[in-house]
Amino acid sequence: MRLDFMKTFLKVVEKGSLKSAAKELGMSISSISFQINSLEEFYGAKLLNRKVSGVTLTEEGIIAMKNMETVLGLIEEAKKLIASLREDKITIASGMVGLNIVFQLQTLLKAKYPSLQVEIVLRGAHECLKLLNRGEVDFTIVGDYSDDVDDSKFLIEKIGKDWLVLIVSRNHPLAKADEVTLEEVVNYPMIFLTDDYGITSSTRKALKMSGYDVKPSLVVGDFFLKINSVANNLGVAITSMIAASKAYETGMVTIKPIKDFYDERDIYMISSKLSQDCKRMKEYHEFLLKGARRLFDEFYKMYLKLH
Repeated sequence: MRLDFMKTFLKVVEKGSLKSAAKELGMSISSISFQINSLEEFYGAKLLNRKVSGVTLTEEGIIAMKNMETVLGLIEEAKKLIASLREDKITIASGMVGLNIVFQLQTLLKAKYPSLQVEIVLRGAHECLKLLNRGEVDFTIVGDYSDDVDDSKFLIEKIGKDWLVLIVSRNHPLAKADEVTLEEVVNYPMIFLTDDYGITSSTRKALKMSGYDVKPSLVVGDFFLKINSVANNLGVAITSMIAASKAYETGMVTIKPIKDFYDERDIYMISSKLSQDCKRMKEYHEFLLKGARRLFDEFYKMYLKLH
C-alpha cells in the first residue's frame, strides 16, 4: 500500500469526482482510477460509488477514509515532531479565546528558551483541531472541541475558564443598563462568527440551554470584523469575555454580563501524546500549561469585577 494512493483517494473525495481530482493533481483519470482500484483491493471492499455526476463514499469507504486520514495524520505528526526537534521550533495554534494569551505565552517561552522558534497560528477552534490532527501544529488552545477528538491520541488539559458576555457599542441602549437579560438581548440584530469558530458553537449551545434559537442577522469571517461591526452599531454579539477584553479596555465596545444565561465554558490546551515521548517537547508542554493557567487566573479577576 502506497501513501500517495491514500492522498489521491482523499483528494477524489474532497473534489467529488475523478475528473476534478485528476485536474488538480495533474494526473490522468486512468491513473486515478488505477489507484482507487488498488485501494479497494487492499481494503477488500468497494469504497466509492462512481457515477457520471461524480463519486460518493460507500459505508465501507467512510471507514477506510477515516483510517487513511489517521494513518497520514500520524505520519505527518511524527515528521513534524522530528523536524521541530531538529530545528528547536514549535507551533502553537489558537482559537479566538487565545488572542490575548497566546502572544504572551510566546514572549514567556522566548525569555525562558532564547534559541526556541515559536510560531503562532490563529484560526477558528475547529480549524485549529484539524491542523493538530494533521500534525501541522504542536499545541492548540481552544474553547470548544468536538466529541470525536480522540483522547487516545491527544492530551486534553483544562487550563482555565471563559465566559460568554454581551458586547455592544458604547452608545448602545444596553450599554448603560444596570442589568441585561437574554430576553432583551435577542430583540436586537445579532452578529455571529462563521461555524469554523468554537465561540459560535459555544454560543449556540448556551442559547439552546437557555431556551432560545437565535438566527444571526450578520455572519462575519473573523473576530476583528465582529468587534468592528458591533462598535459601528451593526448589531450586538455574544462572545468570549477573554477575547473581547482588549477591545473593552480600549473603549471600542462595552461588555455586559447576561442575567440567567449559561455563560461559563472551559478552555483547553490540546497536544499530541506522541510529543510526550520527547523530553524537550514535554518540558515546553509543562511550561505552557503553567503559564496559561496563570494568565487565565488574571482574567477570572476581571470577570469578578464585571459582576
